[in-house]
Amino acid sequence: MLIADNGQFAGARPAANREKTAAPAPERNRRMIAHGDSLFTPGTPRAAAYVVETGALCHYIVWPDGSHDVIECAFPGDIVGLGSLSEHVTTAQAMIDTTVVPLTRAELDQALQSNAALAARLSSATDREFDYLRRRALQPGLRPAINRIAAYLVAVAGTACRSGETHLSAGNDGTASLAALLDMPAAEVVSAFTTLRNRGLVTERDGAVVITDAAGLEALADA
Repeated sequence: MLIADNGQFAGARPAANREKTAAPAPERNRRMIAHGDSLFTPGTPRAAAYVVETGALCHYIVWPDGSHDVIECAFPGDIVGLGSLSEHVTTAQAMIDTTVVPLTRAELDQALQSNAALAARLSSATDREFDYLRRRALQPGLRPAINRIAAYLVAVAGTACRSGETHLSAGNDGTASLAALLDMPAAEVVSAFTTLRNRGLVTERDGAVVITDAAGLEALADA
């Protein structure tokens, strides 16, 4: 999706009274994004976040079914790239030639502590990531059962909590509910979970499925 430049953003300037989030970065840290190019796309490893310095970005998401939603238009002073996953699931494309400044993790944490609106945007971004992963897991397509189950587990545990719990019951009840949810035979679910356990990616604890290797499971989900 290419945003046309009709001159409507040529006069973009930092918004009045917008709170500064970080000290100006050295020149070497600034990034120039040419009109039509992207700051990040799905699969790009996540930096902490970016502050738009000049220009404008269109931030949007393409859902697994091919539909898309515009999340926001970011102008000078705005922060983009918020989220909890290690890789982006959205795209930020320059509407005109744009420069951004990357924030360090410490700078972002400080901004989140002092800016309730920014913290709310981070929460919304995390919810959006969960929704993206959930939709991807539920999209039948031609993906093997084990990859779809891995994507579902990453979606459930990756953003809902940090200790690996999935709240998915182990045993026959969990198998039946997941098979119905993902529209696949129960035998395929059983086989997939056996493989996941043998690879050390998941285990069972207190009657629930628990992720033991989040990075490995995420790699399988993305395969």
